[in-house]
Parts: sequence; structure tokens; C-alpha cells
Amino acid sequence: MNRRDPLVLVYLVDGARPDVFRRLLDEGELPNIRREVTAEGTFRLASSCLPSTTGPAHLPFLLGCFPGTLNIPGIRWLDKAEFHARRFGLNRFRSYNGPEALLLNRDLPPERPTIFELARRPFAIYSMVTRGLPRGHDLTQHSKPWMYVGAHLTDRWVPVDRLAHARLMRCLDAYPDYIFAVFTNVDCYSHLRDPFAPETLAGYRYVDASVGQVVAKLKRQGRWDDTLLILTSDHGMSATGRHLDLAQYLDRRGIRTLYYPVLWKNRPQASVMISGNAVGQIYFLKEAARGGHLAEPLVGSRVRDALGPIWDELLAREEIDFLAWRGADRTYEIASPRGEATIRRTAQGTTYHPRNGDPFGLGRLATPLGERASLEATFDSDYPDALVQLDQLFASSRSGDLVVVSRSGYDLREAFEWPEHHGSHGSLHRDHMHVPVIYNRTGWTPGPARTADLFPTTLAWLGLPPVEGTDGRSLL
Repeated sequence: MNRRDPLVLVYLVDGARPDVFRRLLDEGELPNIRREVTAEGTFRLASSCLPSTTGPAHLPFLLGCFPGTLNIPGIRWLDKAEFHARRFGLNRFRSYNGPEALLLNRDLPPERPTIFELARRPFAIYSMVTRGLPRGHDLTQHSKPWMYVGAHLTDRWVPVDRLAHARLMRCLDAYPDYIFAVFTNVDCYSHLRDPFAPETLAGYRYVDASVGQVVAKLKRQGRWDDTLLILTSDHGMSATGRHLDLAQYLDRRGIRTLYYPVLWKNRPQASVMISGNAVGQIYFLKEAARGGHLAEPLVGSRVRDALGPIWDELLAREEIDFLAWRGADRTYEIASPRGEATIRRTAQGTTYHPRNGDPFGLGRLATPLGERASLEATFDSDYPDALVQLDQLFASSRSGDLVVVSRSGYDLREAFEWPEHHGSHGSLHRDHMHVPVIYNRTGWTPGPARTADLFPTTLAWLGLPPVEGTDGRSLL
């Protein structure tokens, strides 16, 4: 590598809300970002993915694909085929929130390349995905477990970001062409306090300080003019005031339910896997698809039948926003207190047919919409990209039979959450789906974007050939 080679530097500010970023910029609280990035650059919004949670929501940046496309449907999941095939096995279920995070690289489809396998000299800091990184280029490989455990036990996350910045500054001396650097304080203090707490806002300011020092060093190296610097997030965040523990809710109503970390029960009837705490997937383990096998997903009315009278009770709870499940022939059903709707996917595109109300508030979309037209039609709604995101999630063989989404201000997990969460994400609501995309360039493709678009954009900036079959398109 030399000074004139292009560089893409991604600051993944975990959990950053675009409105908070904008407010702090307008108030002069982020002077380095305003001077070096937005003054002659761009501040725009993009849509994340479902579930909008750390881990799955990193995949669009690093592989250009949605979680369902990669068969990684959540930060926790169960594989019904594996579950019913063997009593014990490594692939029956997963939680990337803990030691099993080390299995994420292994779980990714081998035919889908990561950006680390394509770039010439990539580096990563606190990345959950590391497949393809050269030896020694995962700059927090050995320190991350100790830093995260210490921060979790003490509620002190500032040292974690300080180490991220130190590693970032040091790796610039190796003349990288791609850096993926995760800064955690905004997300962690949003969970510990709320998305607008002083400690959370301090996380944004620390990123600004880091940007100032990094840009200064790149200018000294003569690389700034060839650098694409992107500040973005994997998901948004909303304040949480009340929890409905979905797994224990089913347990108390007589449905023996598996959930992390309670994974061993006699004759379990269901499993609940929570992502980001605002979305849960229910897997029914004793009901077979009509004419099918226990390992196959339930569809249509059999999903409602599996819950019986609990269905109406659950839907009536104030914590619940909507339920979603598979219908026949690549249709998806939505039920909420606001009504019901059917999403239909065909070769011509996706349609949305509300009935008895309108759960997503989109009106009838009877003309089939392609993936970009669907994004444009829903981007400014309360449920950005909802039609495509539900389709990609249910395309995964590891997705649950029923997806339960909480309302903003509530979430779906309480037991074993220490410390208690006061901020949540994971859902399809715009508070969780809209993320900032801030970069030091102008003139790119306008209009709504997805975080998956940053993968092909990175390849284009680095002069690398595009990868076929991804879920994004280059913004250049």
C-alpha cells in the first residue's frame, strides 16, 4: 500500500440516532465532524434491517446482505431442523450475545465473501465478523473479551471506546485500505440509562474527538483526499419504560418454553428468541405443518391455532405493536391492534393489502413494487422498508414461526437482563430502523438508502469488482 491508495474508514457508532447526531451537529457539539465531514459532505438517512440489532445489523455493511439472506435471522435463533434431528448439537440454537459470538464467522455462508476477504489490507476494531482478516488485523481480538466483561460488570464503557481510538490511530501507520471500527458507548449507555442521557451524548462527543485526530493524521500522511470516511450506525434506539418477558409470559400460560439461558426443559412446546429486546421470534416445537414435518415452519392459520386463546390476549397487550407470520405462497400476514394486512411477494414485486384497518399505515399498495420502489414507498413511514424486511427475514430457514414486535417504549425481555435495559431496539419502527449515514463526499445517488448499500459503495471506492447477489447497490 502507498499514500495514494484509496481508503474507506467506517465509524460504526453503535446505536446512534440520526436526530441526536443532527442536533449535536447543529448545536456545535461535534465540531470536528462538522468541519471535516459534513461541511463539504453529506448527512443522509438509511434504513437498517430486521432485526435491527448488533450482530445481524452489521452484516449488511460487511457482506452486503440482509440477515435473512445469510440465514442469520437474529442475535438469538433456533434451527428447527437441527433441533428435531438431534438431542444435542452445536447448531440447534445460537446466541451471539456471549461466548457463542465466536461462532458467527462459522455460521456465515462460505460462498458469501466478507469485505475483509475482498479488500487488500483490511483492519477491524471490535467487529463481530472477522472472517478474512489477515493475522494480526483484528486489532481487538485479544482485548475485546476482557474489555467487554469489565465494562459490563462496572458499567464503565468509556475505556472501551478509548481503546478503539488508540487502535485506530495506530493502524493508520500500516496504510490500510479498509477499516471497520465499532464505537460502543452510545449503544451501551442508551441501554444503561436512555438514548438521551448525558453519558450517551458523551459517546457522540468522543467519536467527534476521535474523528478530529484521525483526520489530522490522514492529512499528515497525505491520504485524506483519497479517503472515504463514513459515520453510521447499525440501528437506532428508543427509551424503554416497561418490559414484557415474552418467554416467561408463555411459560406462565402453560406453554413450556425454551429461551436463553434456559435451554433444557422436558418436552418443550415452544422457544422464544429475542433480538435487541424489541423483537421476539416464537418457534412452535410440537405442532407440525399441515401434511409436513415438525422441522418445517408453520404457516397460515396453524400459527394462530398454536397459541390458541393466548393469541388474542397477547395482541391486546399494550406492549405489543404487531405480530407477523408466514402465509401460503410467499405471503406474510400482519396483525396489530390497528388491523390486519397481507404482504404478497411475486416475481413482479411486493404488494401490501390492509384489511380491517391498516397496521403499517401505508394504505393499499396493490401495484407490485420492486425492492427500490418498496423502499421509497415506505421510507418516511413509521415502518421503513417493512415489506422487504419481513420478506428477507422469513426467507431464512432459521426464522421463527411467529415474529412478535413490541411498541416503542416497551420491550420483550426482562429475566436475565442485568443490568436492566432502559433503551431497546430490534424492531421495524423508524426509531430503530433509521440510521445516520454521514460521509465526506457529495453528489452520490439521492433518495432513500439501505445500510446494505454501503458494501457495494465501498467496493466501488476501492476499485474492486462488484459482488453479485447482494441486497445493496452502490451509491456512487
